[in-house]
Amino acid sequence: MFKAITFDFWQTLYADSEENWQQRQAIRIKLCHAYLDSRGYVCGLDDVGFGLEGAYNLVMVLWHQHRGVSVKRCMRRFSEVLEIELKETDLDELIACLGAAFLESPPVMIPHVKSVVARLSEKYALGIISDSALTPGSFVRKLMARDGILQYFNTFTFSDETDYTKPEVVQFRATLAELNAAPSEALHVGDIFRTDVVGAKNAGMKAVRFTGFNKGDGDDTLSDAVVNDYRNLEVAITQLSK
Repeated sequence: MFKAITFDFWQTLYADSEENWQQRQAIRIKLCHAYLDSRGYVCGLDDVGFGLEGAYNLVMVLWHQHRGVSVKRCMRRFSEVLEIELKETDLDELIACLGAAFLESPPVMIPHVKSVVARLSEKYALGIISDSALTPGSFVRKLMARDGILQYFNTFTFSDETDYTKPEVVQFRATLAELNAAPSEALHVGDIFRTDVVGAKNAGMKAVRFTGFNKGDGDDTLSDAVVNDYRNLEVAITQLSK
């Protein structure tokens, strides 16, 4: 019998398209440039875009090493690329710009997530285990609150707030400790085989790969179930709990 269920965020609870990401990036550049200009820093829009690209590259390099990185450290990398010295208050304000861009051009909640998660929360303790990039976990929480689903989750593990990313076992077991559940009493739902499925299985959990949005990661050799529609998730959970 399961006591806890954890979910990935990106492409599992919320879907983000390339077009939407590009729009968010344009807003990031605009907002960060406006802030820097207001503080007297001399740089163009292209410079800001180049700096954000450097910050994002840092995330990706560390992600492939399974290491988490704070958004503040990413913005320090941003300042290094632009060769400008930013104060802590500047870094905080730039992070707020990134968060504002996320909320202005957010990913979209996947169909049927809200109703299914609401029902699951009546039976199980729920958690989020998500790898972050340039969007702070604090702003993901704000989006979930705005969309009316934050209250269904008991704990949140975002890689920008820890030293690791999935598939590191510590990400899963630390979350389960918060949920007061043993790995054998828990199931993880996510879209990426390498991070979600491998990480959950290595932690001793059951793993469901969600293919409703990200269909390209097709290795299901370790998946306990594959679900492409949230309306089928509860049935899969019941079957796996037997």
